[in-house]
Amino acid sequence: MLSFQVDKSISLELPQLHHAEEIARVVRANAERLQRWMPWAAGNYTVKSARMFIEHNLNALSDNGSFSLLIRWDGELAGAIGFHDYSTADRSAHIGYWISKDFEGQGIITRCCRVLIDHLFDDLDLNRVQINCNVENTRSRAIPERLGFNFEGIHRHAEFVNGEFHDWAVYAMLREEWSEPPA
Repeated sequence: MLSFQVDKSISLELPQLHHAEEIARVVRANAERLQRWMPWAAGNYTVKSARMFIEHNLNALSDNGSFSLLIRWDGELAGAIGFHDYSTADRSAHIGYWISKDFEGQGIITRCCRVLIDHLFDDLDLNRVQINCNVENTRSRAIPERLGFNFEGIHRHAEFVNGEFHDWAVYAMLREEWSEPPA
């Protein structure tokens, strides 16, 4: 099974169908803060929704190699991270992530991003990794900034969430720039 050990407390694991209830519970507990930024994170997120996410994720892994992983802190589900818009032709991908309010502010996403970016550059031989964040989501934007990503600009009305269009701040890292990632 696909997994990574980030440090002694943090691990990443491929979600399986038996994780559906746990995922649904954590998403519902965080729905109020997540749904502002993520259209899929509705307050009525169900076990069926989680199963659909898991099946989509397993199919994507099988079809093109992209995946999302559960973030665990000492075994407890803390969030998720993954990559999408994976292009083998362009050797690029986009990273996405979310974290439970109970684990926010501890540097977990930053550490998980480092491991995922190493995998994308070293194992998948990508040249470009991109992170898009809602321009108003300062906590999410802090991740690529902390990791030394280059701010490339704003994509206007790039996302439709909660009945409104929102702008994205676009950040990117090239393989040659990642050789000395910031501490």
